[in-house]
Amino acid sequence: MKKLLFVAMVVMMGLSSAFAEVESFTILYLIPFESGSYETPNIKECEDVEAVRSYQLMGFWNGAQMALDEYDAQGVPLNVIVRDITNDESKLRRLMEDQGLMGEVDLIVGPFFGKLFAIAAQYAKQYGIPIVNPFSRRRDFIESNEYVYKLIPSLEARPAMLAFLAQQTNAFPIIIYGDSTLSDKEMNAYCAYFRKNSIPYMITPNASTVVDRLQKTKPRFVVTFYDNPAQNLIISRTLVMSDKTDNLTFVVPETWLESKTYDIEYYSKLNLHFFSDYYIDFEGEKVKTFVYDYIQRFGTPPSLKNFAFQGYDITRFFVEFLRHGKDIDLVKTEAIACPLSFDKSPDGGFENVNVQFLEVKDNEIVPSQY
Repeated sequence: MKKLLFVAMVVMMGLSSAFAEVESFTILYLIPFESGSYETPNIKECEDVEAVRSYQLMGFWNGAQMALDEYDAQGVPLNVIVRDITNDESKLRRLMEDQGLMGEVDLIVGPFFGKLFAIAAQYAKQYGIPIVNPFSRRRDFIESNEYVYKLIPSLEARPAMLAFLAQQTNAFPIIIYGDSTLSDKEMNAYCAYFRKNSIPYMITPNASTVVDRLQKTKPRFVVTFYDNPAQNLIISRTLVMSDKTDNLTFVVPETWLESKTYDIEYYSKLNLHFFSDYYIDFEGEKVKTFVYDYIQRFGTPPSLKNFAFQGYDITRFFVEFLRHGKDIDLVKTEAIACPLSFDKSPDGGFENVNVQFLEVKDNEIVPSQY
């Protein structure tokens, strides 16, 4: 009898484990496909698709499908609902007020536009559903709402990283090459952070003044927010001609790397660094496999501009989030473009703090070696 009871208990434990393993989750994607205004675009090159508004977020959904297919192959049951939500507030409210639907939803991804996300986030709080903001820097979304997960780090995360790096080598003051009389959102964020945290820094619009503060034997960070060919060349040539760049870390806008007027010889000479929301190692095997499989399925290459890599990474991360009981600290995924690491706001939601600090080395873009 005891043996039979033991066997019965083992069977019940096995069934319980089996039921736990097949627990199903429902994900609601709110993506602005603009399906009501599809058009026949004039496409001559692959990149022309990226300029067509009705196709811009299709890559995100395609990338998400790539991740969902992997889970389907593993036998992980997922119920996926997709709705086209652009800037129609009444349409969003009708959807979010469907209590029958919301009672089944375990996670919401989107909406992608700020005004509508703020509305959806309040409904998510009411229902107790985690909601993901993929592409906004706005911090007000996470204030007093513990259900919001903000994926793009705030601008303040960038000066925080520079201050930490400068502290390691006493590379103070941090030099900002910019015009303090102009309104520049990013520069203002840097200055505000440095002032708040008593980080030594200086601002100058004069390239020669920048050089005067450099020493060949002392590490120094120079940050520029100028983003036009004339200013780019002025500071770059002035620095190169100064012969004071041995211990320089020159932090520039990411758009400099796309400039056709910027002389490539300056890249290595100036120890060029920049911040980015994403980084992809196109030589990595995981990325190569993803690109190949994506092209095989959709007929076009994935890119950061069509958000395909982001759709894949975000879906993978938050499916694991659901599978681990919504405990963000237990999620471990290998991202191909946007690694996620969250800090919780004291009175609100979660923000990704994984800042990508990249450098140009041997004419290749790689993660900074600091």
